[in-house]
Amino acid sequence: MVRIATFGTATLGALVLALVGNCSKADPAIDTAPPPPPGGKISGGAKGGPGSPGSIGGGVETARGGGAEGAQGADGADTSFKLTTEQASAGSAGAEVTARLVVLPGAGYHMNKDFPTKLTLEPPAGVTLSKTVLEPADAERFTDDVLAFAVKMTATAAGEYTIPGTFKFAVCTETTCDPKKQKVALVLKAN
Repeated sequence: MVRIATFGTATLGALVLALVGNCSKADPAIDTAPPPPPGGKISGGAKGGPGSPGSIGGGVETARGGGAEGAQGADGADTSFKLTTEQASAGSAGAEVTARLVVLPGAGYHMNKDFPTKLTLEPPAGVTLSKTVLEPADAERFTDDVLAFAVKMTATAAGEYTIPGTFKFAVCTETTCDPKKQKVALVLKAN
């Protein structure tokens, strides 16, 4: 009888471990990011019209998904999320401008608010950021339906600067959670 109880406990323990494996804090080290663009530059992107996400005057770049872990669309792209980068409008040297990174979960997915979400940016010389590491408490908006970070930055001199970074977040369905790690790049233009 003791042997049966021990076997039952071991089986229960294995079941708990299997269930925890689908936990919201799955391995954030999995890199689903596409390779960075050549030269670290972001292509122009569309300008937003009045009332559109890019209406602040900066370029808007949209990337659907980023790797093989999430749901696959007909073209093989990850459809579990859409990441939009709203580049800051050009400003004067010394003036603070704002860029935004926005994640929208795909159909059947929601943002995982328990995952250790983090946006880490590496400003080049000549650029000052209000924060180089942004976490959930810094989010402009973080709900089941959207994750948005506003990044405030200032150039000390005229020029164009690329600020590379890494964005870690997770999207979930009712049965799985998919951690994501995306390479991002913000462009700051100062006159």
